[in-house]
Amino acid sequence: MIAAFDSFGVAFVGVPKCMSTSVLRSFYKLEHGAAFDRAAFGGNIHRFYRQRVADRVRAIEPPDLAGLAGLWLFTIIRNPIRRLLSVYTNRVLAHRDVEKALAKAPDASLEPMPDADTFFCNLPRYRAAVPSIRHHTDPFAQFLGPDLSAYDAVFQVEQATEMQTTLSERLGQSFVLENEQRSSARVQFDDLSDAAQAQILTHTQPDFALLAPFYSSESSLRPTLRA
Repeated sequence: MIAAFDSFGVAFVGVPKCMSTSVLRSFYKLEHGAAFDRAAFGGNIHRFYRQRVADRVRAIEPPDLAGLAGLWLFTIIRNPIRRLLSVYTNRVLAHRDVEKALAKAPDASLEPMPDADTFFCNLPRYRAAVPSIRHHTDPFAQFLGPDLSAYDAVFQVEQATEMQTTLSERLGQSFVLENEQRSSARVQFDDLSDAAQAQILTHTQPDFALLAPFYSSESSLRPTLRA
């Protein structure tokens, strides 16, 4: 996901489940003086900003950053394990993406509302069967490219306050991050089966390699991880 805010001299490259929607809503409100109206636009805010860069960015995934030359470029990252757990609570439980997809293209071998263990043990199959699950669980490099040094700033989701301060200083006005609705469901990594944990660790290995300056799988497993 790429958004260019030319009036501010800033561009943002986002990763699903890493506060991207909140950032876009916040910038939209600054640019237009009102909250984004999905019904009036006829699509979500990601589509709105994607259309705005269509004539300058040759590819969104992996991103063509050359089209953003001259803009201050930032992104937000998240612990890869937490991101996957959030996909389950948000996309599977709250939005019911799997259930909706399987209603259109039934697959008797897949549970439409899987518990967390079932979902993560069969993550490759759910990714193959449900486009939105594949999109939200694609590796960080798919959205950010292979080199984080291309970014002027890389914020962790835990640094939301610092990010707001930095952006406020750069924009010359207060930047307040719009809150997203969060699922009330919670999933803990420690409560998953060994097989589910192993699948998560296998899937996130490339992410931890890219995000090594910020996160490691070893340190991530010390505290209990909850979506």
